[in-house]
Amino acid sequence: MSHFSNDIAVDRVISDVADMSDVDVVKALNPANMTKVAGFTGNKVNGANIIDFARDVLADQMLDDWVNMPGPCG
Repeated sequence: MSHFSNDIAVDRVISDVADMSDVDVVKALNPANMTKVAGFTGNKVNGANIIDFARDVLADQMLDDWVNMPGPCG
């Protein structure tokens, strides 16, 4: 089930990634995701557009970072 705070976080991540330049997207990827993007050869969602794939990977990375961020109680 969805929660409004999760929905807000997802919307914010999508908006932040959309506002980034292609270079900023690539620079923001962590090493594991950079390797993932470097091995991209195309898929049904992104076709052969590696930057669209990088944006999807970065959005997942940023959302994962948000979810794993410690809260005020630890």
